[in-house]
Amino acid sequence: MALFNLELTLNDLYTSDQKYKILQSFNCDKNINIFRNSLVVNSHDLECVLSDEKILFNKIDEFCYEIPYEYKSKLSSMRAFIEGQFYIQNFSSYLCAKVLDVKAGDEVLDMCAAPGGKSINLANFMENKGYLACCELSKTRFFVLKNNLEKYQVKIAKCFLKDSKIIGKICPLKFDKILLDAPCSTFAKLGFNIEKNTKEIKKISNLQKKLLHSALSALKHGGELVYSTCTFLREENEEVIENALKNLNFDLELLDFELNNVEYIQANSRNFDLSYAKRVLPNNFVDGFFIAKLKKL
Repeated sequence: MALFNLELTLNDLYTSDQKYKILQSFNCDKNINIFRNSLVVNSHDLECVLSDEKILFNKIDEFCYEIPYEYKSKLSSMRAFIEGQFYIQNFSSYLCAKVLDVKAGDEVLDMCAAPGGKSINLANFMENKGYLACCELSKTRFFVLKNNLEKYQVKIAKCFLKDSKIIGKICPLKFDKILLDAPCSTFAKLGFNIEKNTKEIKKISNLQKKLLHSALSALKHGGELVYSTCTFLREENEEVIENALKNLNFDLELLDFELNNVEYIQANSRNFDLSYAKRVLPNNFVDGFFIAKLKKL
């Protein structure tokens, strides 16, 4: 079985300058993003902790701080980290949860939730008010998820050891907002350090389409969903969204959204206007990501 050619994929999607930056990002030590857990600490107190530890930081927004790579090991051994005051998370991953734009009191589903970073994001945005269902298929990762949500004092979450492909049948029209950060080939994170053949990519893409169908079935009319991956491939990104838009069981609208503090390009398709979906370009701080937002009419 032929290996999937990442080089050709990059040539097809990006300009030569963009491709050069992507390749450079695979070979650099990335700066660290930490997410402040507002459920237990305010920004002033966390910034004082970082300053006392002599850790340099750049405040990105209300929740996030960029920290030089050299402090990576120190961050994970800090008392503040052990106590759940901050979560170490790539900024692109955080953006997926932010784009969903959840509010206090919403009923929200995180479909592939482990290890729990995005669930922690969502609980913060919801101010620990409402209902957050967190699903995970792997038993090992399920307990990691539960432990992380407990550590970060997430009170509104209920964890389910479930296959998310059946959520749409179990809970039709249940949720206001759904985050589907789908299992993927991870090419945008690991680059040429991994190899996948074309059969593997087709299998992953089929799984993603089934997960998105399940998510849309579980979404209320008027509800919104974010689909994201950390891969470059059209098969796992644009083609998955196209498959949903072609499904006559759903009346869908692709929504625009803001992405701050990252560089991105618009997604494109021969058959649909996917310009509202975005491909985050990786650099020395962020991983490459694909993010699309859908509304069910």
